Amino acid sequence: MERVLVCTAMLALAACQQREAPAPEASTAASSQVPERDQKALYMLGVGLARQYADAHLTAEELPYVKAGMREQILKDARATKLRLDKQGIGELRQRRAASHAAVEKQKAQPFLEQAAREAGVVKTESGVLFLSLAEGTGPAPTATDRVKVHFRAMLADGTEFDSSYRKGRPHEFQLNEVSRCWSEGVLRMKVGGAAKLVCSSDLTFGDKGLEYKVSGGAATVFELELLELLPKPGEPAPSTR
Repeated sequence: MERVLVCTAMLALAACQQREAPAPEASTAASSQVPERDQKALYMLGVGLARQYADAHLTAEELPYVKAGMREQILKDARATKLRLDKQGIGELRQRRAASHAAVEKQKAQPFLEQAAREAGVVKTESGVLFLSLAEGTGPAPTATDRVKVHFRAMLADGTEFDSSYRKGRPHEFQLNEVSRCWSEGVLRMKVGGAAKLVCSSDLTFGDKGLEYKVSGGAATVFELELLELLPKPGEPAPSTR
């Protein structure tokens, strides 16, 4: 079953590397045998699975090999292909492709990071987090083991938003020693009631792997944070917000 999911995911990867499109209409005798109510669901199943293997960065020329593997596994047709990929082979392929892609993304991100570092008011931490205060807080400052509540917007270097607590309609809660260095170092420079912008390289956020289909490995990211509250630890009263 796992090999079926892997092959299905890799086959649909080409669709995930482009903007999402509606499921194609059935146009062959074979596809017409699939109930219409199932066609879009099956298409989106492929898209969803492919997102898990986006770091393979498949090309159109490689899809026939994936299709052959799928046919052999799903239809039990040994004539379909003599090429077999085990788990180790798939892992090595993904790691090699991810590292190569991330190296290119890091080069592309460098001018953006250098420009962001020159922005008025930006402070660069020892690890490389670029911190810009947008509003000074008047409440208490968190410590490295505190749990906090924030509102945030997460963006790519070109301004594309890939996550937002505002859009979800609820603040995000986390413990500072359990998140990326970008967020932990940034929030530690804030006080409750404050807001800040963080610009970070991939080494401080999602690394060479990236974030599923949302952020490419090696890409720089931008975060706008509002520190709303310090949350109580188990058995402790709520910290003061003044």
